[in-house]
Amino acid sequence: MTGCASSHSTQTNNGGISRLAKSDVDEVIEIHQKAVMRDLKKLMVKLYKRNPNLRYDREIRTIKESVDLTFSRRFDFNYPEYKTIKRPTDIVRLALDEHYQGDRVLAFIVGLRKMLMASYDNHSEFFYLTSIDQQKLYNSARNIEIAAWLLAKNNDKDGNLLILSDSVSDETRNLSYQRLIGRMIATQDNLALIISQKTGRILKTFVVRAASLVFLPI
Repeated sequence: MTGCASSHSTQTNNGGISRLAKSDVDEVIEIHQKAVMRDLKKLMVKLYKRNPNLRYDREIRTIKESVDLTFSRRFDFNYPEYKTIKRPTDIVRLALDEHYQGDRVLAFIVGLRKMLMASYDNHSEFFYLTSIDQQKLYNSARNIEIAAWLLAKNNDKDGNLLILSDSVSDETRNLSYQRLIGRMIATQDNLALIISQKTGRILKTFVVRAASLVFLPI
């Protein structure tokens, strides 16, 4: 009885201290981060279902198991095939390089996940003294737009999409990918605006143009 009471008291105190160390904005940041990561995970599931032959572990795991494994690893997990690549957005570009022979979906999602985490300064918990840059959040939203455009347009030498998503020419249009990606963009944009208003810092806005798809720095 004493041991149980003591354990409960410790848990309550730790939870209370954790809550006291967070502002309302900190909790809003964590909610947005969880939301964008949840949608990124859903996107990975959808892309694997659409591109079953691209999955590197299709012979030993289900799609759910494969996706769960990816997201159970830390965002900075050292994948050997990307170890020489310094910028997360270069992993996204690798996924959509015609000459790449690896799991394109994995590279696309890993690159986006690393890029998104960088926009949160690689934090997964936020407290009073945890800083976050609204410009990085805004830039990450534009980078998602660029990644989505590349996903929809990059073909092999025969004109076939490297990663299938929305639809191909003879199929009924499937807009669920656009809605999911659009929600991720909105999540990052909304949080960038919240932080900008909280800190009084001005956001530098950009228009993504198809003619010059350059990923923005994070």
